[in-house]
Amino acid sequence: MKPITQKTVNGFFIKTYEKYHNTISLNKNLLISGSAGFLSSIIIAHFVAEFSTSHVLNSAITVITGFLTYKVIFAILFHIDNKRDYTKRLTGKINFIALRRILIKMIFASTLFDTVNNLTRFLLIIQLLKLEYSAIEAATLSSLVASVLSYAIINLIVKYIHLFTKKR
Repeated sequence: MKPITQKTVNGFFIKTYEKYHNTISLNKNLLISGSAGFLSSIIIAHFVAEFSTSHVLNSAITVITGFLTYKVIFAILFHIDNKRDYTKRLTGKINFIALRRILIKMIFASTLFDTVNNLTRFLLIIQLLKLEYSAIEAATLSSLVASVLSYAIINLIVKYIHLFTKKR
């Protein structure tokens, strides 16, 4: 049996990273943009609770704010990490066929992610506010539950639709 050395371990991690680089990058972008959306929604939930007693209004404004913040940041990060996949190396021009393929698949995956995330958050915030949780607690708990569900779904979908597989 071959002994496990530092070189063997490093090689394993390098090969694994190279194989799953795009998925790791996608999840990094989701975490960064999701965290920014989460922070903005907590701040908004607190302020809306100060001015309104409507649980539905608080939930709607909180979810919309988090969603818009997340979407803008995610789009920027995804473009930065993936522009090499739809830009021609020598000319720097956009390969519209590759861009279209990536956009269609990403829109599909993102739509399912957003639907699960926002619907779960919206319904949970309303229920938690009815149970007399504070706006910040409701926003936090709903975001955590919705994130776990939607991250699992997008990773399954991305694998299933082969988002990062280049068409030959």
